[in-house]
Amino acid sequence: MDVFTMVIVACVAGEPNCSSTHLSEMSFTSAEACEARVDSVVGSMTKEFGKRPELKGRQVSYDVSCMNRVQLARKFGIRQSDT
Repeated sequence: MDVFTMVIVACVAGEPNCSSTHLSEMSFTSAEACEARVDSVVGSMTKEFGKRPELKGRQVSYDVSCMNRVQLARKFGIRQSDT
């Protein structure tokens, strides 16, 4: 089965830059496995944001993707890959 790649972008309201995390692990052999890891990473990111007093009360939005190699290539317009 194809390996899935996880991409998470977290944006805090009022902050000029967003944070992002990109993981590709062999354990992501299904969308469900990737989604379970997403939940774990989002939880950790939320806790870290919560530790910063200047961010207290601000909304955080997450853009999450779990894609296999073909989906990733389509999303970014890659026609061929040497890998």
